[in-house]
Amino acid sequence: MGDLMRLIEDNGYVRVAAGDVELAEYVVEPGVPQTDSPKPYLHPLRTIAGDVVSAIRPHDHTWHNGLQFTAANLSGENFWGGRTFVRGHGYTPLDNNGSIRHVRWHRVQCDDGLAEMRHRLEWQTRAGECWLTEDRSIEVSEVDQVDGSWLLTWRTRLHNTSGRELRWGSPVTEGRPTAGYGGLFWRGPRSFIGGTALTATGVRDEDAMGSRAPWLSFTGQHDVSLRYSTVVFVDCPANVRYPTPWYVRTAPFPVVSFAVTFHEPLLLEPDGQLGLTHHAIIADGRWDPVRIEDYIRQRITPRWDKENA
Repeated sequence: MGDLMRLIEDNGYVRVAAGDVELAEYVVEPGVPQTDSPKPYLHPLRTIAGDVVSAIRPHDHTWHNGLQFTAANLSGENFWGGRTFVRGHGYTPLDNNGSIRHVRWHRVQCDDGLAEMRHRLEWQTRAGECWLTEDRSIEVSEVDQVDGSWLLTWRTRLHNTSGRELRWGSPVTEGRPTAGYGGLFWRGPRSFIGGTALTATGVRDEDAMGSRAPWLSFTGQHDVSLRYSTVVFVDCPANVRYPTPWYVRTAPFPVVSFAVTFHEPLLLEPDGQLGLTHHAIIADGRWDPVRIEDYIRQRITPRWDKENA
């Protein structure tokens, strides 16, 4: 199926298809309210079997859109969406909802079983100031019809252009326990409520909140098809604070975040840069730890070795 991969470009989005299935749609210019802190996102994400493993604009948190990279509190600016958690006041509506905007494409290409989308973005405050530029790469590869899986790789490099030190935090760093979300964030479909989360260290479900592990899997069942799917989130050893702390919930809604600022903020110096690489295995069926470890060893670790050679 990898040989049949193709990209479909249209006004404001790029789709990645393999065979008869559109595996992912990257929405570059979302038409959402400013209070949702507009930003590009991936939705829908589909398995090889065609089941959707992401959600868009759920009524409980309309700014939870598929898979997206963002920050809840960046020196007081909210690139997440909704209200901002303020120490001593709780969640507070503020006029501080920034946006992450597409500037230009570096590459949109599909060749030899690899689909790449690379572009420049700007993190603009509510007042229109550019605090960060971002070079982002999203890749779809390892499309395997027999195995029922494909690999998503999300790379980002942030450059502080604000002329000041930026403090990237989370509601936890502002005083709210467990709400350490930020970074690359996934919202699963409603049918995944009550699904199973499992870390590489064997910690399950809500107990995984804030724990550190090289990977975390989330398995859920779909309505209609009644099939199971597993999404495995894999951290890269080259990332700061590896292994990442996880923000994860199985109820009242299914979410996972590579929460690098869960426990403490990151300080970005003026003109400083921060690079992060994350992977997601999108798989049909229920994958156990042995199968996950084999996949990482055979298909992901060689990528890390090659990049660090």
